[in-house]
Amino acid sequence: MNEKIKEYKNRSYFAFDMLDKYFNQAPNKYISDIGSGFGFMENKIVSIGGIWTPFDYVKKIDKSIIWDLNNSCPIQEKVGITIFLEVLEHLSNPELGIRNISNHMVKNGILIMSVPNPSWSRNRLNMLFKGMLFSFQPKHLEEHHVFVPWFHIVEYFLKENGFELLEYAIINEPSSPQNIKEKIKQIIEKYIESKDIKAKGLSYGIVARKL
Repeated sequence: MNEKIKEYKNRSYFAFDMLDKYFNQAPNKYISDIGSGFGFMENKIVSIGGIWTPFDYVKKIDKSIIWDLNNSCPIQEKVGITIFLEVLEHLSNPELGIRNISNHMVKNGILIMSVPNPSWSRNRLNMLFKGMLFSFQPKHLEEHHVFVPWFHIVEYFLKENGFELLEYAIINEPSSPQNIKEKIKQIIEKYIESKDIKAKGLSYGIVARKL
């Protein structure tokens, strides 16, 4: 895996940059966008010459295809790139989901994914003072946040299902403290991040290749 860690201000910038970098290396032009939502990836994918296929668990646009990741892909076409942004944490069976994605991809296909970062400095502080991760409180169950995607576990699931990791990236949406308490917390968070690079970022991104 590439040891040089880049930082992005949101998951869109990460995905766009990785598409630019890996599209010409992909074995075909078919790109699956899993968790496509309202289709914000479409214009970028089409602009680089990709063939966009949007999937979602709930249909938000007419073009999207329903895919429950507990099951095999509903279409036969295998793809060269899969976009998988902030979806894994919603899966009750995350390894099964990754396995079904792997089966949907051709050899040397590229997986571009992002997930919330449990090692984020704010999560660490929240765990210390409140006994739970900031991003995975009971209120987040309404969004079906049911899997905590620790990096070593996600890495294990990917390797067990035929992927090698190529890149790790920080996705760190900027924020400005609004009061003294928030400023003190930010100072502590930055100190934690200075000791461990993986403590930086609300989310993290991964690029992996199917072997």
